[in-house]
Amino acid sequence: MFHRLDKALGGTEKWVASVCLALTTLLACIQVFNRYLLHFEIMGIGDLYVYIYVLCLYASLAYTTKVGGHTAVEVLQNFLKRRSPRASRLHGLAMQICSLLVLLVFLSPAGHTFRDAIRFPEWSTLVPWFNVSWLAYAMFLSLCLCVYHMLRNFYLSLAESRRAPE
Repeated sequence: MFHRLDKALGGTEKWVASVCLALTTLLACIQVFNRYLLHFEIMGIGDLYVYIYVLCLYASLAYTTKVGGHTAVEVLQNFLKRRSPRASRLHGLAMQICSLLVLLVFLSPAGHTFRDAIRFPEWSTLVPWFNVSWLAYAMFLSLCLCVYHMLRNFYLSLAESRRAPE
């Protein structure tokens, strides 16, 4: 059951990030073309592609957490991997625990922001009927997905380290 859920979540996160990135690029190109070649700016496109890009960032954050990717220089991890596979696994587990703890610290204020966004919706100035509180909703959902993926990755790493020979 969890395998299908993981696959569906990962596919959805990757699809949302990909579509949002393509839309952001397209809208930015249209805006640049209109502004600098036609000298005609379409109002609201700039805001729209910023909002879509933020959604892209949140979806890619969750997907990157799912696949265990990050941007870091892994000098210590590579050194430990050569010296002692066991120490490398322990270091990886410790880093996953630290990352999860940091994420849980950020989840608390994000939860407060999420609750406030639900209680006090914020309306756009350019389009008065557009609720921009969805940014807080998307951020909180993204962090919750990251917690889920980190717990899943930690469980899988723990199971793998128990099976791996010393």
